Amino acid sequence: MKEDFLHLLWQQQLHTRQNARLTDGASLTILKTGYRNSNSGPDFEQAKIVIDQLDWIGSVEIHVRASEWYDHNHQADPAYQSVILHVVWEKDAEAFRLDGTVVPTLELKDKIPLEVLLRYRELMNPAPKSIACESFLHSVPAIRMTGMQERVLTERLERKAREILKRWLLNGKDWQETFYQTLAHTLGLKINAEPMLMLAQSIPVRIFAGLGWHDERIFSLLLGQAGFLNEDNQGESHTALRSEYLFLAHKHQLESHPLAWKKFRIRPGSFPIHRVLILASMIHKLPDWFRLLTENQTEPSNFFVPGPLSISPVLDGFLHEVNPFKGTISWSPFLKDSLVINFLAPFLTAIGLEKENPDYIEKAMDWLSAVRSEPNSVIRMWTSFGIECETAATSQALNELYTGYCLSRRCMECSLGSYFLGRGS
Repeated sequence: MKEDFLHLLWQQQLHTRQNARLTDGASLTILKTGYRNSNSGPDFEQAKIVIDQLDWIGSVEIHVRASEWYDHNHQADPAYQSVILHVVWEKDAEAFRLDGTVVPTLELKDKIPLEVLLRYRELMNPAPKSIACESFLHSVPAIRMTGMQERVLTERLERKAREILKRWLLNGKDWQETFYQTLAHTLGLKINAEPMLMLAQSIPVRIFAGLGWHDERIFSLLLGQAGFLNEDNQGESHTALRSEYLFLAHKHQLESHPLAWKKFRIRPGSFPIHRVLILASMIHKLPDWFRLLTENQTEPSNFFVPGPLSISPVLDGFLHEVNPFKGTISWSPFLKDSLVINFLAPFLTAIGLEKENPDYIEKAMDWLSAVRSEPNSVIRMWTSFGIECETAATSQALNELYTGYCLSRRCMECSLGSYFLGRGS
């Protein structure tokens, strides 16, 4: 038995309520279960109950065993003086408030319908399968599934946005520096996100601005700091970029530290040097991109101009000198979609949170709805269950639902699990 199940039983009133009695025999009528408290203090606030025809308004605390009241030291905490009902699975102790008065107790272990207990057991101890609710997912009303998707999409965007805001604070609330660093972190993908971030942190964006956003100098700085302009390659373009890097690194007193690039078992498009080249190709776009980010009429397509990301004889020569990259670095559909999903939408959400403006967050969700779903094993699993997934808004929501709820069996906090438990009650 887990406490989150008891929370759901109380919130949805899935226990037997007819002729309800407290452990001392007093009659109980529940008029209002109260509001779930996500902060410190009692579990539910502003509940309204009637005990032996006397109205009570206050807080409700929930435990598996009543003795947990003392395990958590609630008897000495003024915040629990307002508790009007102690809801427990099993009463093994009397609970007293700070002022010495007894807290009325509702024991649930003999008040739960058998079908609810059987459904709970099925969720908590599923047969080997992908997710606990697989067997009944087809019966969940569409409006409930849509509501849960909107909820977890918001949670995912805000979680990513808060990481960006931490970086923004470390950067002295410099949005452009944070924008640049977040782009680098995103382009590194999961496998090389940290080395890419460290690379960006080693060259402040103001240096690129001071260089007039000059492509070849940007490439030389990033490739050199990344450790990709070694002396073993004597190609003409390679040598020119290395000389430029050494001059600029000395001029700007850049510190160079070896970066722990991961290079094995990854596709060519994810190779570290490829990702650094993409970052270098985008640097000159940062001022325009940041402006576009906050303009009202901006659409995702406004960020991407067709054609190669950068054209230069030296850079073209470098690409032909370094295998396996023969040719130009261009906007691929995957790259564009990935940047909207993992960079632009979360960053816009971060600005919305900092400015306390929900319009930015709504716009970020609209952008995700305009981008195709990204293919991965989690999305293939959901589609095999009959869940349609055509846009990134849906795929991001389903990824969050699986990783944030299904894997950790947070079924009691999920509206799909709560629907299953309450069905027919």
